[in-house]
Amino acid sequence: DSKATVSVLNCSPPLARSHTMGCCYAFLEENEQLLITSFGGVRSVQEGPGCICVNPCSDFHVRSAVVLESGEYAVILDDKTATKRVAKGPSVTWMGEREELQVRAACPSLNQQEYLVVTNTADGQMKNEIGPTLFCPGPYDRMSEKRPVYNLSKNQYLRIKDEEGRLRIEKGEARVVPSPLDTVVGGVQQAINIDDHSAVLVRNEDDGTLKLHTSHGLFFPGPYQQIVSEQKKIILEEYQSMVYKDKTGKFHYVRGDGDMRDFFLPPFCEVVSQEWSTDLRKEHTSVEKVWKFDRRPSYMNYEFNCRTMDNVELIVDVSFFWGIIDVQLLVEKTADAPGDTCTHARSSIIQQVSKIQLMDFLENFNSIIREACVGDEFYRERGVDLISVEVLKFQCASGETDMILQDIIKETADRLKKKERQKGENDVALSRLGGEIEEERMKKELIELQKSHLVTGARIEGDAEASQLTAFLERATKELSREQAMTMYMALHNSK
Repeated sequence: DSKATVSVLNCSPPLARSHTMGCCYAFLEENEQLLITSFGGVRSVQEGPGCICVNPCSDFHVRSAVVLESGEYAVILDDKTATKRVAKGPSVTWMGEREELQVRAACPSLNQQEYLVVTNTADGQMKNEIGPTLFCPGPYDRMSEKRPVYNLSKNQYLRIKDEEGRLRIEKGEARVVPSPLDTVVGGVQQAINIDDHSAVLVRNEDDGTLKLHTSHGLFFPGPYQQIVSEQKKIILEEYQSMVYKDKTGKFHYVRGDGDMRDFFLPPFCEVVSQEWSTDLRKEHTSVEKVWKFDRRPSYMNYEFNCRTMDNVELIVDVSFFWGIIDVQLLVEKTADAPGDTCTHARSSIIQQVSKIQLMDFLENFNSIIREACVGDEFYRERGVDLISVEVLKFQCASGETDMILQDIIKETADRLKKKERQKGENDVALSRLGGEIEEERMKKELIELQKSHLVTGARIEGDAEASQLTAFLERATKELSREQAMTMYMALHNSK
């Protein structure tokens, strides 16, 4: 007996082979299939379960049926007709003799906020599959990633470009699902609420013009409008001024105490601002952007070095009390008003201090520095006024010299303290002496008053006695002579 050669491909489970009577046997379980290729190349299939007798000259192998659960699908290709078919679960699908499994996957599950763009590769047609659904694709379908549905609130909108390049605006409140060939430009965007203090500057892409929209309410741009900026109304206080430049480059000056104290900046205009030095030495290492100019006087600290005639270098910290008097001159003549003011003042102070000795500076430092700065026309030519200057502190740049200076200051302070103490003691002594003088003066007035009282009393007693004498004499002279009456009165008066 000659034995035929039998090849077994991808057998699962292994085949049971027998050569009884020149046959091979294949034992198939449930959901298994035997794919047989005859010696002449003809393919056929046999489904299980069972025992299949196979010609020993044929090539055969076992393959599983396509078992699909719920929510799964499979794409099967027929290589004879080059067509595809889809099997959807739950099912057990048997493949034909010329079919093979290409894809097995889960069907995409879409909720209410999701959708898919499905492209049919056979004819190029595209469509949306909107949830909620369990989508089973067709044999020639290609799916995009899941995309969110756009749920627009009342103040939101979408800018969408279609397949022909045209733009449209979709406003809320709405549930928007773009068409397959639509492109969302910029995502979900917020409409702008326009009120008394807000406006919108919009550019029209058709002709490039700019327009400022101030009508109250929610502003949604048109398809070919782009929001350039949201503008806040400029509101100036009574003491503030500002400058803006129009499209021709002309400067416009606005004051808070004028008619145009609150306004929106017109299109093609630009606010004029300056960078003012804020560091202590005004070297422009730190700056503040200023576009609202405060015309109220204010204090500004400044530190600089200067040198006296006897070559002592000092570090001086001063406080300038200054203010803006003309914004137009300020903008035209300087870009850093504090920096220019302090730099010029430093130059004047250095020149003045260089002419005096250290001791002279210690005695009159405020008046020296004030004389060097205040009243200079340099500041008014730049629209500012330097009202006053005060020295906050000063010290020697050299540590050794500074110690000597501190000793001098201490001795001066001690001397002034002693002088004030002596002055206080003198004031106490003078006050005591003044009190004693006042006491003696009051005693004198008391004595004079007492004396006056005595004189008055004596006068009153004399008047009374004179009245008695007159009355006695008037009665006595009727019977006696005047001399006898006087003698009698004196005798009676003495007896008392």
